[in-house]
Amino acid sequence: MNNIITNEVKTSTKRIIGVAFFGLILGGYIDNAFRFTIPKISAMVQKIDVEIAQINYESSIIFKLIVLTIISLFAAGVAAFLGRKKGIWTGLLANSIYILIFTGILVFAIIKGVDELIGSISFQLYAFIQLLLIILASIFGGFIGEKFYSPDKDLDLGNNKLTIFGIRWLHYFWILPFIFYPFLASFIIVIYAGILSFLVDYYFAIHPSLWFKFAWWIYFFIVPMVVSGATLIMFGGFIRFCEIMQYKQVESKGWKKFGQVFLYGIGAPVLSYALAAFGANVTHGMPRPTTGDWKIGLILILIIPTIAILVSIFLWIKKKVFHRY
Repeated sequence: MNNIITNEVKTSTKRIIGVAFFGLILGGYIDNAFRFTIPKISAMVQKIDVEIAQINYESSIIFKLIVLTIISLFAAGVAAFLGRKKGIWTGLLANSIYILIFTGILVFAIIKGVDELIGSISFQLYAFIQLLLIILASIFGGFIGEKFYSPDKDLDLGNNKLTIFGIRWLHYFWILPFIFYPFLASFIIVIYAGILSFLVDYYFAIHPSLWFKFAWWIYFFIVPMVVSGATLIMFGGFIRFCEIMQYKQVESKGWKKFGQVFLYGIGAPVLSYALAAFGANVTHGMPRPTTGDWKIGLILILIIPTIAILVSIFLWIKKKVFHRY
């Protein structure tokens, strides 16, 4: 009789606790990546010192709410995927420290009657909103992580005590601070540069006064390619690094493996970050358009689809009404 292959996978309490702790650690590195990257981007945009941007970031209630929610969502998703089952509970466990901290803060604020303002809202309301967002992010992230899991995506099947995402767990002591952190910083600024490049290209398209500036035509073609290159380098480097670090892989060994780890794990995110930052810097240095000429640009841009619609209507009428002629 043929062996029956089943997709059923086992999980244990130890594994749930372990992956929840791993998700929590990843969340901490994401927090550090945000603290490193966002103030630099903010300083670049606002033309201010990085120290001032850092203070603005630390004092912003919006940043605090958004960043901790993203951290909780990511930590819960990763933990639930690695845990394979009980995703919601694993997600909540991964963020249990944050949940306990903000629960304690909220209870303390209510008991002591703390009525200070955080930004434009009360301290009690801020603590409640943050606690609610963390819980919701933990539940949603855990649910998505478990649903995304399948045995064919699981690189740790058969190596439960040895690997995390197919990499020996001991390696994460140096991968997280020296590899994961640079890739996160690179990812953040690449996303920013990509959104900025798209918006600026649209900005260019609706301002006729920019159409006759040679610098803008150079920007229009070069900067999107630079940002695209930064994106490819970032993702390509990360994928290649993970392939090199896979447990029992035999393609790279010795000094060759060391060089490839340095190239893809450190060189790729550094180069990606530099290219994306260059694209964003160039964008902020471009000439400004004439005030109000965007209206002319919109009219000119809408002329083509308007003509196309009118021609289509004419052809439809001709076909339906005058077809016999």
